[in-house]
Amino acid sequence: MAVLAVTALYALIFLWLCGSYVRRRDPLLRDVMPIFASVASYFALGAVSLVVRPPGIVQGLVSAFVLGQPFFSLHLVSRVRVVPRWAQCGGAAAWAASAVVLVLVSPPLPARLGLPIVAAAFAVEAMAAVLLAKEARRRGGAARVRLACAAIGTGLFGVVIMTAGEGRRLQAVALVFAVVSALMYMLAFLPPRSLRRVWSWGAAYALIRRMLAVPVDGTAERIWREYCRAAREVVGVDAVMVLVREPDGTLRPVCSPGSVPGEPYGEEDLRRLLARAGMLDALAGWRDPPRIAVDLARATRTRYVCATALEGSGGALLLLHRHRTLFTDDDMALVAKLAGQAAALADRADVLAERERLAVIVDASDDAILGKTLDGTITSWNSGAQRLFGYDAAEVLGRPTSMLFAPGQEDIAADVLARVARGERVDQHEVDGRRKDGSIVPVSFSSSPITDPAGRPTGIACVARDIGERQRAEAKFRQLLEGAPDAILGVREDGRIVLLNAEAERLFGYRRDELLGQLIEVLVPAAARPRHAGLRDGYFADPQRRSLGAGVALKAARKDGSEFPVEIGLSSLRTDEGVIVSAFVRDVTERVQAQAERERLAAQAERDAVDRRLQHTRRLESLGQLAGGVAHDFNNILAVIASYTELLAETLAEAEPTSADLAAARKDLTQIGRATERATRLTKQLLAFGRREITQTQVLSVNHVVGDVDQLLRRTLGEHIHLVTHLDRDLWPVCADPGQIEQVLVNLAVNARDAMPAGGTLSIDTGNTHLDEADVADCPDVPAGRYVRIRVSDTGAGMPPEVADRAFEPFFTTKPQGAGTGLGLATVYGIAASAGGHVRLSSEPGIGTTVTIVLPVTDAAVPVPEQPEEPEASEAAPQPGKPQETILLVEDEDALREATGRALSRAGYRVLSASGGAAALRLAEDHQGPIHLLLTDVMMPVMMGNEVAARVQRIRPELPVLYMSGYAQPVLTENGTLPEGVVIIEKPFTRQALLDQVRARLLQSSDL
Repeated sequence: MAVLAVTALYALIFLWLCGSYVRRRDPLLRDVMPIFASVASYFALGAVSLVVRPPGIVQGLVSAFVLGQPFFSLHLVSRVRVVPRWAQCGGAAAWAASAVVLVLVSPPLPARLGLPIVAAAFAVEAMAAVLLAKEARRRGGAARVRLACAAIGTGLFGVVIMTAGEGRRLQAVALVFAVVSALMYMLAFLPPRSLRRVWSWGAAYALIRRMLAVPVDGTAERIWREYCRAAREVVGVDAVMVLVREPDGTLRPVCSPGSVPGEPYGEEDLRRLLARAGMLDALAGWRDPPRIAVDLARATRTRYVCATALEGSGGALLLLHRHRTLFTDDDMALVAKLAGQAAALADRADVLAERERLAVIVDASDDAILGKTLDGTITSWNSGAQRLFGYDAAEVLGRPTSMLFAPGQEDIAADVLARVARGERVDQHEVDGRRKDGSIVPVSFSSSPITDPAGRPTGIACVARDIGERQRAEAKFRQLLEGAPDAILGVREDGRIVLLNAEAERLFGYRRDELLGQLIEVLVPAAARPRHAGLRDGYFADPQRRSLGAGVALKAARKDGSEFPVEIGLSSLRTDEGVIVSAFVRDVTERVQAQAERERLAAQAERDAVDRRLQHTRRLESLGQLAGGVAHDFNNILAVIASYTELLAETLAEAEPTSADLAAARKDLTQIGRATERATRLTKQLLAFGRREITQTQVLSVNHVVGDVDQLLRRTLGEHIHLVTHLDRDLWPVCADPGQIEQVLVNLAVNARDAMPAGGTLSIDTGNTHLDEADVADCPDVPAGRYVRIRVSDTGAGMPPEVADRAFEPFFTTKPQGAGTGLGLATVYGIAASAGGHVRLSSEPGIGTTVTIVLPVTDAAVPVPEQPEEPEASEAAPQPGKPQETILLVEDEDALREATGRALSRAGYRVLSASGGAAALRLAEDHQGPIHLLLTDVMMPVMMGNEVAARVQRIRPELPVLYMSGYAQPVLTENGTLPEGVVIIEKPFTRQALLDQVRARLLQSSDL
């Protein structure tokens, strides 16, 4: 019967453990289950043996399983505390050896085998019991008692193992020990709730005693730290931590000795933590542990976490262990229950601390803060009130507040009390206060009701402030405001004007009472009012300091509707009434008018300058005057040619002219030649003036040109004029056409000769000069830099200013009719301008005239001239009548083509004549023999000479080209010079000049 009872006890414990494991899946319960399963199987085998004897193999297997109970116990202990590795390995080896013996050897075992097996099992069981007892000493509360019971039960079961195989007497003793061991195990694993509560009282008492030792004025942080430290020491866990809810709703961990660093946790983190029941492994990452558990376990160097919610505070309590532990429910229940008391103490500490802070703030305030009853009796008095009114607290407490008001203001005090008693709030009510010494002080009172939880007024809180300094500051501000030279307006966010000064009244024409409270748009012109409200709202959204009207014309409107230009400065000020924008308005009418006048004068000056330049340009480029002058001179020349041609024709019409007629005919031909030369010179002057003359520029020294033309100038001037030259030896080189420079000097010398009919001096000097920006200010096409100066001065009659201003106009002359063309100085101007230079003329009547020409300097060196070789007589010109080279002649003018062809044919050349580009291309393709030279006009209809040359050279690539024209613009470069390799003969030309150019071009091509 006793065996059945013991079997039932152990089976009950085993079944309870199985149910608990199914509910909680605690790994420790899984480790406890084999312990009680082995014990229960032992007694179950004994109970079966009373009825029938089991087979030997069954007895061996059950005995082997029973002898594993000490090892199971030691393994369980290793899960809750540190057990030496050798002990675990030794216990496992002893059990394995014993199990092999019990299975292989049939019972009963001989003493030499049974005694070592039993001794080994007892030793392992004893070690497990001792370690459980040590764990019990480390723990507190109900867990300590339950672990102690488990240690006693384990030790007693070891005694049962020692005595179970002996005689009947010892078997009875073993049965008693088994019953006691089962009772100890029941107390450890199945204690009644009331008994567990009793066991927890001692720990609870110790924890409460530690909490009561915390100073009353301790902070909430200190109370929670003390609670965690006491709970850790009393309960015997590795760490205790509390998650305290902050005012912003986050959770902050607190433990002893201080807070754990890290980010605060949110509500979701707390929910995940509390959703895990029982003990969780915070470092088992594969189980996705809550973030709070992981962070706090790492911070405290623990691993296993038990958590429960704290009632009331909204936080959580955490017990942290380095190892798994048994009976944590009792520890958690005890610590969690007392955490509510700690929370109450922490709340009380917060309230006391808050009250203390408020008291310190109230007492340190510069304002007078006092409390009073609804009937006006003073109940509290701070140091600020003492400084303001001069009374100590003992002198005013219990007395009416009417003593603080100046005589005659008792009714005001009574009215304020009545309004506050009705629940109203009275803000910044300005009255005259009375000090202890009887002096009067301006005071601003703010009173508000003190209410009970139901909202009924029970007292009055009053704040008083000395506004004497503020009133003095306001008076100064008002003086500055009224004395400001600009109009100042204060505008609220709703656009209402709340402030203005006297200048604003004067500027806009409104009285102060007319503008206060009005929308600012009344001062905005009517056309801009619809969009001004949106602009105002945009500025109030981001009120930054800003200036308006400096680059954009702004206008304001007066009361009478007139508008005037303004500049506006905006700034913002935050006040109790919200944002106030200060607008500083300045009338800029005078400035705008002055600016307009300056702009008008500048525009007028610019127009005058443009007019002068246009007039000057018109005078220089007057096409009508140019056409008239050209027509006049050419008509004269043509009249000469026509007259002498008619006389010559009459002479040749006679059958047998006399020698006198032939002599007259030769004279007629001479006159026709002279007229032709005059026409040629006139054409060259026209081209030079229009910058269309063929310019063959080269690097030269102006000194050399002056030297070359010296004898010609002396013959032109005559013996009554003395020519003096002053040449700079270090003269810089220039790039120009030497023939044009000679023409400039000749033209100026001819003008000087005509200005000195009675004789005089003509001086020519050269020199280097630097022109700066000021020197070329009136010459936009001439840049500043280095120039060569040519100065031609005479001692003639000079020119008056009105003549000097028109000196460079074409066909303007002061000479008698027929004595001059009026192109001399105009040609000089055109040549200088085409070379990149400029001409200036200065003249004084009765003193003389000076013409100064500046030409830009070039960095190239002046080439050294080579001595040409004397050509042989046979090479000067081909012998007439002997055909030699073939020349392709292209000329659109029939008469000129016929004359040119005849001249070439007489010289012995074979001529292929073409009237235009198309005919020239056909001849170039169809002619079977060689073509040695292309002689083409430049200006032709349909196809220009340069295009003819290009297309013919595509047919005959090596064909040299000689151009002929009096106007060669299509083949010139941008600056009027011939490109490299281009040769041209200018029209009109003589027969000899043509033959020389043709022979030179042919020789040049043969050399190449």
